[in-house]
Amino acid sequence: MMNEKSREQPVVVVLGADNTITLPDSIARQFQPADRFVLLQQDDSIILKRIAVPRVTELVAAASDEPALSLDEISAMVHALRAER
Repeated sequence: MMNEKSREQPVVVVLGADNTITLPDSIARQFQPADRFVLLQQDDSIILKRIAVPRVTELVAAASDEPALSLDEISAMVHALRAER
């Protein structure tokens, strides 16, 4: 839902032959070229919602408070699992 500050008059956009929709400049200026969006469709309506995609380093940092396994530890675990087969 748009807040009162960003509310504008409806604008007609066209779906191009290459399946693209060009956003009006007044809307596009609010985003960065690399921004990612989730698209929700309901009947004949679509909603674009900007999403924040975490960096890999953020995911790794959040995954565990324990220190990372060494390559030797990982290798030993892989060999142990293969030996179980």
